[in-house]
Amino acid sequence: LNHFWWGSVFLINVPMAAIGIAACLFLLPETKDPASPAVDTVSTAFAATGLGALVYGIIEAPARGWGDPLVLGMLGAAVLLIAALVVRERRVERPMLDMTLLAHRGFLFNTVAATLVTFILTGLLFVLPPYLQAVLGHDALDTGVRLLPMMGGLLVASRLAPKVVARFGARAAVSAGLVVLAFAGFLGSRTTVDSGYGFVALWLTITGLGFGLSLIPAMNGGLSALPRDRAGSGSGLLMTLRQVGGAIGIALLGSLLAGAFRDRLDVTGLRAGTADTAGESVVAAHLVAERAGSAQLAASANSAYVHGMGVVLLVCGIAALVSALLAAAFLPGTPDAEKPEAPDMAAEAADARQ
Repeated sequence: LNHFWWGSVFLINVPMAAIGIAACLFLLPETKDPASPAVDTVSTAFAATGLGALVYGIIEAPARGWGDPLVLGMLGAAVLLIAALVVRERRVERPMLDMTLLAHRGFLFNTVAATLVTFILTGLLFVLPPYLQAVLGHDALDTGVRLLPMMGGLLVASRLAPKVVARFGARAAVSAGLVVLAFAGFLGSRTTVDSGYGFVALWLTITGLGFGLSLIPAMNGGLSALPRDRAGSGSGLLMTLRQVGGAIGIALLGSLLAGAFRDRLDVTGLRAGTADTAGESVVAAHLVAERAGSAQLAASANSAYVHGMGVVLLVCGIAALVSALLAAAFLPGTPDAEKPEAPDMAAEAADARQ
């Protein structure tokens, strides 16, 4: 990103995908089920357009207003399309997303917990890169390196979580992890323009610890609650809901951040068009300030962004604390120790670490 077009980050996936395709063609044994149904294009269209409309409506709402016809139309369409998806999936013999799995109490509540963790984590991580780059002045590489403390917390949690689960049960582990995430959010909300990176590294490390303690036991607990022959379907549904939670988290919390930033940004003396440009993001405000030679606008942009970041982190902390209480109240206790673990556990834990 320091040297090439921003879209080049997606091109990195091309050789990796080529290697993966080659590995699938030449190394994987054939496991096709002759009885498997064809791809359900209608359900796929419902899912893609419904979730797309939902995310787009949430993103556009702060700028256009929640009563704007486009926003209301998108949100209404999202409700109808997702409802149509659920109805269709409940009627077909071999559904793409098997909603009947949610009838398993252990799977349902652990999936909800994992989705909430993903929602919260996206909010915590969404606000950091602009803060590190625009406010603290680091380039793209330095920003990426400064996000690594979360991995330190995650590595500790990956060692600690199995011991906590074995000693106290998955419910206690998930609840404790969410409490740690809540603490990280509340601590992060105290960040100021002058806090510096050391304080950020502290609450980022705590974030990784809470993430690992809550997500991995929730995913394992959810899949372990299913019969072995349903573990594959359960894994697909759980991962889908997690990704949806992350997408909605970015859209909703990003909209909250954008609104708080615009409300606090001082654009006195700027023309209407220039003021609108500055209000798009802290990076845009810095570019406008640089062209105008306005140190006051740059300082206002930093202050406004840190305020918006604090609001998002506070909301994430509250959401994590409420989720911890719900997990403690509704997650099932430790499952039967003799019940075999679902076969996708290792893959799911690896995905969580990513």
